[in-house]
Amino acid sequence: MLLGIANADKKRLSVFIQFELKKRMRQDPDYTVDEFVSGICSKTKFKLLVQNKELFDTDIYEFFLRKLGYEFNYDDKIISRALADKRDLLQLLEKQNMPAFYQGLQKYLKDMESVKEYALESIEYECFNWILDVELNTNAFSALLVRFKMLDDYGQEICGYFLLKYIHDHIADRIDEKWLDRYGLKNLKALQNQFWILKLLIQWEAYYDASIYCQNVLDQAYKRKNDRLFFHTQITRLFIVMKIQPSAFEHYANQVLENPIIQEDREDDYVYEFYHVVGLHYFIEKNYEQAWHYFRRAMNDELYYFPEIIFLNHMATITSMKLPEELKEQIQVPQDQKIYQPIYRYFCLKNKKESYDTLETYLWDNCCKGLDRFYPSWVMKDIIQTEFEWIASQTGDKKYLNRFLEENK
Repeated sequence: MLLGIANADKKRLSVFIQFELKKRMRQDPDYTVDEFVSGICSKTKFKLLVQNKELFDTDIYEFFLRKLGYEFNYDDKIISRALADKRDLLQLLEKQNMPAFYQGLQKYLKDMESVKEYALESIEYECFNWILDVELNTNAFSALLVRFKMLDDYGQEICGYFLLKYIHDHIADRIDEKWLDRYGLKNLKALQNQFWILKLLIQWEAYYDASIYCQNVLDQAYKRKNDRLFFHTQITRLFIVMKIQPSAFEHYANQVLENPIIQEDREDDYVYEFYHVVGLHYFIEKNYEQAWHYFRRAMNDELYYFPEIIFLNHMATITSMKLPEELKEQIQVPQDQKIYQPIYRYFCLKNKKESYDTLETYLWDNCCKGLDRFYPSWVMKDIIQTEFEWIASQTGDKKYLNRFLEENK
């Protein structure tokens, strides 16, 4: 306490004070900044504080916290114990030991009950409660993101994992690398977080940055004996190789096949991602027999059922391959895979032998939108173009085909 508040904590408190002040002003529209700073400091000095410029006078931070109904935690024993617990939680997250992670997180939250009235601890308590759910919902994601910069390094690494996973699974097509940087997510250091950033860079087709991230994750995972992350990154590397060095794809794919995990743990979800990326490679190389084989294996995982059924339907259009009858029956597309709904329904209509006019109109009105949301986007564009070409070959009318080609030069 005699040493005052560390500069790193002052930065976090600046964000906290702004955050709580805005909450108060929303609740009471008549409340003003002048009223808030009255008796504590000048508006000029307060402006420096909100600009994240640390003020030498620790008392100012304490006065503002008290005005907001909080205190700063000076208890070194509490802080040291919390840091040790968070370090252990992060190690469990790095090893993807999720049962132990959630068990440890629940215990940590229980221990925090007695200190959650402190300013920064109150934020951490809220954030860690949100990540108790296996999947963040939209509201939890937004709330966590707003509070992210108020967390310490360990808190950011732990919560960053869940933020990055949500971004990858739900909104990657709506943001970019600069967005990650703006919210402080780009510089996370934990290997699992760098792995999620790697996957995002691949989705954004930033292959140069992705290759650097990939090599770093591989090197660090090997050095730290994190075998499962090394395995997952080997598979993820294939997406980069497929784009920038396709001639070496089978070499790197064989390295994955030599990894003991693929032989010993068929339940690992990334085994199905391996089947998917290998199928995609062969599809791009027009080796449709091999592509068909790997896509059929990948679709045993529900995550890959809908992308693979679209590839299978497309290959049935351009080859003599026949889609099995059981795969022609239309099923419900899960909410988190709605991106595939339009093109999937198109193929269902096609398998029901709807008229060419119906198919072409549906394809144009429903499947030509949001193509950049797919990865790789050009593959989906190629699929739709081929379907227009197939319809035109049946009808002799190239009107929609030419419009599609014109808009996707």
